[in-house]
Amino acid sequence: MEDLTLSISQYEDQLSVVKQALQATQEIGERESLLALQSELQELINLTRESLDVQNNREDDRNPGNDATNTNGLDDEYALFMKEMAETGAYEENKDSQDKPENSGQNESTDSNSDIEDELSSLLGMKCAVYHTHTWGGKPSLHNAMVSSVVPRQDDDQFNDLQVKVLFTHPTHAEMLPCPFYLNGDCKFSDDQCRYSHGAVVKLSDLKEAIEPNYNSVKIGSRILLKLKPPDDEDMSTAKKSTEKYHLWHIAIVKGVDIEKKSCVVKLEHGVKTGEKRKTMSDEHHVMFEEIFPLSIDGDEDTDSDDSLSDTEYPESKTMRVDCDNKALIIEKSLQNNAPAMGGWERYTRGMGSKIMLSMGYVPGTGLGAASDGRLQPVEARSVQPGRSLDHCMELSEKNAGKDPLKVEQKLKKLQKREEERNKRAYEREKEREKRNVFNFLNNTLGDKPEKTEQLITATSVEIKQSTSKDLNIEKFKLEEDCRKIENEILKLQSTLPKYPQGTSGHRSISIQIAEKNKDLNLMRNKEKQIVKEQKQRKDTQKMTVF
Repeated sequence: MEDLTLSISQYEDQLSVVKQALQATQEIGERESLLALQSELQELINLTRESLDVQNNREDDRNPGNDATNTNGLDDEYALFMKEMAETGAYEENKDSQDKPENSGQNESTDSNSDIEDELSSLLGMKCAVYHTHTWGGKPSLHNAMVSSVVPRQDDDQFNDLQVKVLFTHPTHAEMLPCPFYLNGDCKFSDDQCRYSHGAVVKLSDLKEAIEPNYNSVKIGSRILLKLKPPDDEDMSTAKKSTEKYHLWHIAIVKGVDIEKKSCVVKLEHGVKTGEKRKTMSDEHHVMFEEIFPLSIDGDEDTDSDDSLSDTEYPESKTMRVDCDNKALIIEKSLQNNAPAMGGWERYTRGMGSKIMLSMGYVPGTGLGAASDGRLQPVEARSVQPGRSLDHCMELSEKNAGKDPLKVEQKLKKLQKREEERNKRAYEREKEREKRNVFNFLNNTLGDKPEKTEQLITATSVEIKQSTSKDLNIEKFKLEEDCRKIENEILKLQSTLPKYPQGTSGHRSISIQIAEKNKDLNLMRNKEKQIVKEQKQRKDTQKMTVF
């Protein structure tokens, strides 16, 4: 013990020296090493103190043990004395008194178990709130319930292992409705096979405080739980399929409130069928406050509790209330986000999708969802190679991280590039064929150039509409090449024009050539615009047809 105490004092001295060094040091690297040393010394001091406490407890346990051995020795001598007295007949041995010391340990454990059972039995009838998950799935929802029984515990059970059975006080579905035959001990079905509930088994540590109804929050538009009134001639002694709607609580919306009379007019969210004629009951009901149970209110600023009785709302995923701080945080996220602009398809819809999202409160630049942290980019489609394993496809994706060959978009880009190269080669072949044509050579050499150029370039809208998409692509490529050549020729002529004085024949000839080239260029550009317009119209028609 003295060694441990001395070690603790030494460690504390070292810790104080490290703290002084931290105050005097400004370099980042040295401060990090000193902080690590400080945390290690603090942890070492804590471990040493724990060891010291353990030794102190052991010594405390040894002293009562000595007294107990002395007491046990006196008891043994007393028992031996009484046994000898019984043998001589001076004292009649009491068998019960002999058995009592032997069973004292068992009695102590039995007493402790009985105390725990008594404490658990005091929970019977206690109101509480538990989470319930419906049989069809979904997220758990909070419901009021009552403890009906305690699941028998085992000897080695801890507190977290203790379980109880609860019955729901406001059942909204048949699976939550308590089985009347089970309560009377006459149910022939097991817990899993019965249509109704034999009690939900929950851990004792999962029980929450019962949610009290807040009638002050009832207003028009509030959601409540309502129990329907059965007809006078209906037998309501036991729950059955035809009458279970009168035992369940249904969700309704408040349409009118009378504060003075403490009554309200409510309308069921879902129509309830009556029995024989299958007619829908009246959706609106006039009820008193005592006959309803208010559900949570999303917009109530005075409500501080996050837990609320509702079969449609989940505390884990409730929409957070956006206040000034949250708005500032969202704006900061949008400024820090370097993701590409969302929705490249907006150019086809004139931005209607973005306008609708902005009217719903979306902040540009942030993610989707209530917390503005959802993904913006769609999941990229991937085309797996046939006959190849998934491992092989994953290796290809990892090798070509920038240009993944499995992405459908990459394949479409490759096909588009291949089509452009094919069109370019076709144009060059056709151009070479035209050069070798004798008649074209004679027309270009001997014919009237302005009229010939005008005849070649001018194309009516009927001819463009009758051409195929492939021909339009080729013609567009030709026009782009010809426009580029004419522009180069115009630049050369304009650079040559200043060499000749104004009024000379050379100046007039070059000016006429420049005017003709500009005229040809305008005709080509007009034709190119017509082709682009026709291509766009065809694409839009195709997209509308697919949609």
